[in-house]
Parts: sequence; C-alpha cells; structure tokens
Amino acid sequence: MKSSTAVIHFETHRDNKTRWVKQAQLEGSNLVDWITGALNQRCYDYNTRAMRNRKERLAGPASGRARQWLKIMAMIDRDRVNSTEICKVLAISRNSLTRYLADMEDIYGVVTEYVRPDGQKPGWYEITDWGVLDELRVREKYADQATRP
Repeated sequence: MKSSTAVIHFETHRDNKTRWVKQAQLEGSNLVDWITGALNQRCYDYNTRAMRNRKERLAGPASGRARQWLKIMAMIDRDRVNSTEICKVLAISRNSLTRYLADMEDIYGVVTEYVRPDGQKPGWYEITDWGVLDELRVREKYADQATRP
C-alpha cells in the first residue's frame, strides 16, 4: 500500500528560496507547508483543466472524434459489421475503435455489444442502448458517410 505522503527534494537558487520563505510567512505558514499547498493546488488545477479540455475536445460539435463515433453508430445500426470492417472503412486502428466505443458509452450512453451467435463464426456489433442520442437522426445524417468497402 502506498503512503499518502512523499518526499520531494528541491534545488533552487537562493533568490527563489528567499521569495518563497517571505510568501509563506505572509500567508502564515512554514516553507514546507507552503510549497506542499502550492504544488497540490497546481496539480489540482492542471488535472481539472486537462479533464475539461479532453471532454470539450471529445464531445464538442466540431470534434472529428464525435463524427467518427456517429459514423460507427450508423455502420453498426445499418449493417452487421465487425471491428475489422469498421477499422478499414474509417481508417482507424483496433485500439482506437476500442477507445471510441468506451468514450461513446461514457459520454453519450451508447451501449454496444459484440454478438457471436454460435461462438465459432466472426460476430458483429449491435447497439443495445442509444443513450441520449436520437437513433433516427443518427441514421439519417450519418448512414451515407459510413459505407462499407
């Protein structure tokens, strides 16, 4: 089990340390607590900003990934396609497809399942839940853009 505390060694110029000590004293804390608080706040700000930017990038209206997701949904809805066919049509890797399916479920609530009727033949994907999306609108708008080879 990892400890909730860790030790970080800093090497800095004397001028920086002097400023940090003065700032810590102004804020009523010692240098170690002030540095720890400042680092924790910077990490929190960085992680919050990074997550917000990722969600905006992934789900934004101009997002290329969102268009890819809608094309994937249209392909799955229209034809019995497997991962090989989807990857070939959209020119994406199998790893990208796996991430896209996970993101589609996470952001839009679209649930896809891989169906293999007898366990031997290659199967296909089916959408079992369209989440917050309108199934008919996705079909109308993206079915022509996601054609099989």
